[in-house]
Amino acid sequence: MAADGNGPTYEERPHEDRPYGEHREPAEAARANGSVGDMLLRKYRSDPHHAGFFEGRLEARPEAWGPWLAATEPDCREPVIIAAQGLSICYRDRDRNIDAALFWAETHLRLARTLPTWFAPGHSRLGLGRDHYIGAALMGVARVETMRGAVERAYDLLLEAERHFDAERDVRGRDGAAGRPVAQRVLGIGDGREGLYRTLSRAAWLVGNEGEARRYHLLAIDHRDDDPTVYDEIDDLLLKGEFHLDSDRPDVALRHFQQALALAGSEEVQHLPAQVASNAHRRMAEAYGRLGTPRTALVMLDKARTLMADSGKQSFLALIEVSAAQVLRRSPRLGDPLEHLLRALEYDSLPAAPGDPHTWVAADGRRLRVADFNAAWPVVLDAAGILEERRRLSDACELLHLAAGIAEEVRSGAVDETSRIAVQEQRGKALLALARTQLALARESDAPDLADAAWKTVETLRARTFLDMVGEAALTPPADVPAALAEREASLLARRRGLRASARGEAEFWSSHRSVERQLAEVWRTMAALSPAGAEYAAVRQARPLSRPEVAEQLRARPGASGGRVVAVNLLFPDDEHLVFLAVDGTDRPVRVATSRVDRTRLARFAAANFGSASRVRELAADLEDLFHHELSEVVAPLADLCEPGDTLVVCPAGPVHNLPLGAVRLGQDVLLARNPLVISPSASLLRSRAPLERGRGGHVRAVFGDPTGDLAGARNEARELALRWGAAARIGERATADALLEALGSAGTVHVAAHAAFTAEDPLASGIRMADRVLTAREILGVRATDLDLVTLSACESGIYHAGLSEDPMGLPRALLFAGAGSVLVSLWKVPDSAAYRFMTHFYAGLESTGSKAAALRSASLAVREEDGRLDRWAAFVLAGSRL
Repeated sequence: MAADGNGPTYEERPHEDRPYGEHREPAEAARANGSVGDMLLRKYRSDPHHAGFFEGRLEARPEAWGPWLAATEPDCREPVIIAAQGLSICYRDRDRNIDAALFWAETHLRLARTLPTWFAPGHSRLGLGRDHYIGAALMGVARVETMRGAVERAYDLLLEAERHFDAERDVRGRDGAAGRPVAQRVLGIGDGREGLYRTLSRAAWLVGNEGEARRYHLLAIDHRDDDPTVYDEIDDLLLKGEFHLDSDRPDVALRHFQQALALAGSEEVQHLPAQVASNAHRRMAEAYGRLGTPRTALVMLDKARTLMADSGKQSFLALIEVSAAQVLRRSPRLGDPLEHLLRALEYDSLPAAPGDPHTWVAADGRRLRVADFNAAWPVVLDAAGILEERRRLSDACELLHLAAGIAEEVRSGAVDETSRIAVQEQRGKALLALARTQLALARESDAPDLADAAWKTVETLRARTFLDMVGEAALTPPADVPAALAEREASLLARRRGLRASARGEAEFWSSHRSVERQLAEVWRTMAALSPAGAEYAAVRQARPLSRPEVAEQLRARPGASGGRVVAVNLLFPDDEHLVFLAVDGTDRPVRVATSRVDRTRLARFAAANFGSASRVRELAADLEDLFHHELSEVVAPLADLCEPGDTLVVCPAGPVHNLPLGAVRLGQDVLLARNPLVISPSASLLRSRAPLERGRGGHVRAVFGDPTGDLAGARNEARELALRWGAAARIGERATADALLEALGSAGTVHVAAHAAFTAEDPLASGIRMADRVLTAREILGVRATDLDLVTLSACESGIYHAGLSEDPMGLPRALLFAGAGSVLVSLWKVPDSAAYRFMTHFYAGLESTGSKAAALRSASLAVREEDGRLDRWAAFVLAGSRL
């Protein structure tokens, strides 16, 4: 992928004739006879100081370590432990051989664990105890796992490392070992805790634990003062310089940077001058770039690059190229930032073999594969952004596909829901940019397959963790799946659930989890090969989003609420000024695309001020209904071009549209709901995800709960009348407990709850239903495994409010109920008067009995209440979410 123009240049080069940033292959001489790690391993195998470990090639046979351990004293194992660590670092940082790096990092950890529990700093040649060696080894494994995208496992490893470093500190205090260990004093380095805390801070952020990320960041800062080293002093000077630069005191900032450079060149750090000095030059270059002196910044970066040119430290060289790109983004006349980003990506990559995933093509035609996901991620996004700005859309798509693949790899390394949501949020920008670029290409080339590709990207973006959870539901395999295969799947799923519910942190958890995942993948491959129904079932279990043809097939199998077609429409904000509609119906025609000018920021302000937890719909309906229609007109108008009157619309909202009553917006002479029955869905892929679940549904048990808090007379009457209609026993007042509702969700086919509900914006999964004894939260409902649940009606205020982030993964009560297995959920978007809710429910259930269609019943009930009371806040609050129409 070549950059634009003839390469990076700038007008004045007083320092040398070589064009700025001329590419130099690092450490080529060292690589001529094999990788640097291989050369180091050959050296170790001929070195007598390693107690025969490498000579005997024991590393590949841990089960044969017994005799070697018996013959090797613990202090004699220290050189072997350090050598294994060196091999891991070499393969990781110089060769970018992640498989070899992980092997030696895990060997390093296994060796450290062989040290006896009594091995304290006083027994060590270097003043380092068993816990220090294990902690350092755990950090090494975590670093490689982060590069591979296994962010959750890396976080667990770092937490375990923290426990070992704490234990080492306690042992040193108990034994009276004051000061730093011998090795650290000789090398002039700290005890590693600051680096650990900084790494933990980044890892906590990656898995979605922002509170812990902040705590560890503060711990890293506090720990700097405990036992400062020369490196700490350099870093402190650089940080102070940046602080003064941000405070508009560039003269003070430059003084700190110059002091850092002087200290980096002092005799105190002569054992490792290149990296320290290079880092100081790089940070100073960033400061010069921000000061508006880009030529000086480029000179600094050239010095940084020269210092590291033969180091083989590709990760550091990549950082230099990224810094150069940042400078040139502000001053493009001096060179091409894209070329430096692509060079940084080369440093984060390796030559690709046939069939390798996550590959891209360099400017010279070489196909490379990304080796360091964590480092490459921002580089790929920035490079794709430049390509998109230059309208090189095909090249941008190539890089964004690479980013999407990395995002999926990282997502698969997260186990619990919080981590998956965090990863999806952090990686959502790649999928959003990919969809935007695909749509732009589709417009330019009029290529229907590109619009179809954009649909698949949007489905991958939205509700990805939702599909993961649906895949965990109590699904019924197709009839042609052999009983033995179904039983094996059930056993493996139960084992996986047990593992995920257990405490993590030990390596055994992750190896067991990977084994179960591999076995499940094989089971699902076997099922998919049996029949189309087996393939559909396997796709649901594996949470695979639906393509356009697959959605069309699902829509053909569903009759519309009023006899018309069913049309699924995905909404997407590609930027802050446009809203895109992607529509699929039950025919073979490609995705149809419509675009409307919608100011996302303005719409978000309007929605936040009037809907959701703002609870100002009554004022809006009473005095400003025309404003409501005006603000939402462009959100709804394109739908008329994408469907016919009477078609059932399955709308997947985006951004601030999630909490808006689309059916109440005027479209022509009447409102949208009068023209089309309407269903809201987190994802069109939910249509298929529910199919295996619905095959097993046959329950007709109905459960009714009313007025748990004793202050809703209308809710009490509503529950009694509905129970009488159904011939069910109503749980009213103090009998309407949280546990009773949880039991009903897991066993009934229809559940009706007339109660108070509340949405918690700070923690959407803390939103809940106020029962007689306590609030039943969305977080608790997530644990339900419903087998027969067709419909849940929450005749409750604010029960349908969502919070959706960048990934459009909606959070709140409806999501929790759909996760739990409900086919459909009827909820309200705002506080509804008791009497209005009673009238609506009466009409709704009458319509449901007469038509059998939830969407049709919602439409008729809403319009009937509107006939009785035309105010928006009285009739438009209830929406239907899910896949059952």
